[in-house]
Amino acid sequence: MGFGQLGAEGIEGGRALAESLDRRTFEYDVSWRRSEEERLAQAVKYLMTKKSGPDTLRAYGITADTGTLTALLSAEQTPVPGQQQRLEQAFRALRRHNVAPHLTGVLDRKRGARRGTRIEIHPVYQEGVQPSHRRDLRVRHKNIWRWKPIVQAWAAQDSLVMEDLWQELISDMDSDYRSYQYVGHIGICG
Repeated sequence: MGFGQLGAEGIEGGRALAESLDRRTFEYDVSWRRSEEERLAQAVKYLMTKKSGPDTLRAYGITADTGTLTALLSAEQTPVPGQQQRLEQAFRALRRHNVAPHLTGVLDRKRGARRGTRIEIHPVYQEGVQPSHRRDLRVRHKNIWRWKPIVQAWAAQDSLVMEDLWQELISDMDSDYRSYQYVGHIGICG
C-alpha cells in the first residue's frame, strides 16, 4: 500500500529537509515575506549586483539587458507574464549557491562541540487516518554531523540526492526508520 492511501499527509524526508534549509535561508535571513513588487525589486537587485548574476539570468531564460533590469527595479516597467516567476527562481538559485558555503560552515561549526547540529523530525499528520490504522509516532531528534553533502545537494536543487541522503540519515533510527521516510515537518535547531 502506498503512502497516503489511508489518509496520512506528509512529504518525503529529503524534500522536507530542503524546505527547512529554504526557510532558514529565505525567511529568516532575507525576510522573504514581502509584496510582489518588493520581491521583484529584491530579486533584480541581487541578480544585478552579483558576479554570476548574468549567467544565472541566462540559465533561467531571461535575456533582459541592464537597461531593462534597471527599469524593472525602478518600477518604470513591469515584467512580462512569467518573467517575475523566472526572476524569483533565478534569485533563489543564485542565493542558494552563494549562501551554501556559509550555511555549511554555520551548521558544521556546531560540530566542534562533538554534538552535530540537531534536527527535529515531526511525523506525518494522521488526522485523516482512521484510529485503528494510526501509528504511534513521536517527534524524533537526530544530530547531523556532515552537512556539506546535504547543503551541496540543496544548493544544486537535486531532489534525488537529497532523498538518498535522507534515507542514509534515518537508516540508524531503530526499526521504525521507515515510519520517517515521509514526514510532516523538519526543524533545524540552532
